[in-house]
Amino acid sequence: MPNHQASEQMLGYLYQVRYALALLMKNDNADFQISIEKFDDVAFSKDGVPKQLIQLKHHIQRQGSLTDGSTDLWRTLKVWIDVVSESPDILSGTEFLIVTTAIAPDGTAASCLKKDKNRNAEGAYEKLKDVCFRSENKDHKKYYEAFLKTDETIVKCLINQICVIDGASDIIDVEKDFRKQIRYSCIPKYENQICERLEGWWYKKAIEALCSDTPIFVTQSQVRSFIVSVSQEYSDDNLPIDIFDIGILQENDLSASEKIFYEQLKLICLGSRRMQTALRDYYRAFKQRANWVRNDLLYVNELEKYEQRLIDEWEHAFAAMEDDLAGYSGVTEEEKITEGRRLFSEIEKKDIRIRPKCQEAFVMRGSYHMLANQLKVGWHIDFCDRLKKLLDTQEGGDGDEQLEHANT
Repeated sequence: MPNHQASEQMLGYLYQVRYALALLMKNDNADFQISIEKFDDVAFSKDGVPKQLIQLKHHIQRQGSLTDGSTDLWRTLKVWIDVVSESPDILSGTEFLIVTTAIAPDGTAASCLKKDKNRNAEGAYEKLKDVCFRSENKDHKKYYEAFLKTDETIVKCLINQICVIDGASDIIDVEKDFRKQIRYSCIPKYENQICERLEGWWYKKAIEALCSDTPIFVTQSQVRSFIVSVSQEYSDDNLPIDIFDIGILQENDLSASEKIFYEQLKLICLGSRRMQTALRDYYRAFKQRANWVRNDLLYVNELEKYEQRLIDEWEHAFAAMEDDLAGYSGVTEEEKITEGRRLFSEIEKKDIRIRPKCQEAFVMRGSYHMLANQLKVGWHIDFCDRLKKLLDTQEGGDGDEQLEHANT
C-alpha cells in the first residue's frame, strides 16, 4: 500500500474517533448513546436501538467530490442496503448520515440528499438508478447489483432517510468544533490542557470499545461529567492529577542524584514492599510536579513555599524524636532505627496539600522523598552525618566507595 494511501486510511480511523466526540457534544438528545464501529462507523442509539447511523469520509485537504459515481457514495449505499435487507425494521425511526469533507456538486444525487430547500430524495433515487445502468465501472459492479436486486420500496425508503453533510470539518478543524463546546466550562488559559485531557480520555474509550466483544456506549452526560470534573482541577484551589500508572520500579532505575532518599529509607530498614511504594510515590510526584511546571500551572515560588511547609512539619516531628531518644540510656542502633521508622510512618500519614482540593497523597509523600534527596529532611537520627558525603560526591568521585563509607 503506498504511503499516502496508508496515511489517509489511518487519518480516516482517527477522524471517526475525533468527529464522534464532536457529534456527541453537539447532539441535542442527551439520552442518546454513541458507539464507534458497532452499528456503523459512528452510531447514535437509545436503549440499544440505533437512531442515527453515520458514515464518515475524510479526504486530505478536502480533496474529493461526491459525484454520482463516487466510490465513497456507492460503498456506503452497499453497506446500508445490506443492513436494511437483513433488518428492514431498522428503517423505522433511523436516520442515515453521510458526513464527508468532500463536496457534493450541484445536480448530483448527493446534493439532492442535503438538508436544504433543494432536497429531492426521489430525484436522487432516479440518478443513482441511472448510474447503475450506464456506468462501466467494473469495480462498482457489486454495488450496482445490490442496488438493483434489492426491493425498490426498501431502497427508496432508505434513500429517503439518508442525509448528506458535505464540506464537513476535517480532522484538524473538527477539534475547533468540540473546543467551542467546552469553552464555557473552563478558565480560558486552561483550555488547551482540558482539551488534551478530554481527547486522551475519549481515545481510551474508543480503544476499549473497539477491543471489546460486548458493546460499549458513551453518553453525552458522561462526557459532560468528565469535562466538569477536569475543569474543577484547573482552579485556584486545585491542580490536575494526570500521572497515574508508572509501572514497577527498581533501585537501578534511580540516577545517582536520586539515590539518597532511597539510602535514607535503608538506614531505617524499611521493608521491601514499602520501599517499592516509596519509589512509586517519588517518581509520580517528580513527574507530576514537572507537568505542572511545564504547563505553567503554578504560582510564583509555589513549590518552594510548599516544600517549606513540609520541612516545618518534619522539623517538629524530628525534634520530638530527638527528645524521645535523649531519654534513653545508651541509645542502640536498633532503637535509632525503630524511632526513625516511626517518624517516617508518622509523616506518611499527614495530609499536607499543595492546594486545598489537590488531595492525592503521593504528591506530599513523593515531595518528602525529593527533599530527602537534598538532605533537607531525614528519618534516621544520624541521617545527615551518614549521608552527607554521598551528597557531596554526586558531582564526581567514587560513589560506591563513598556510599560504603557513609553508611559505616
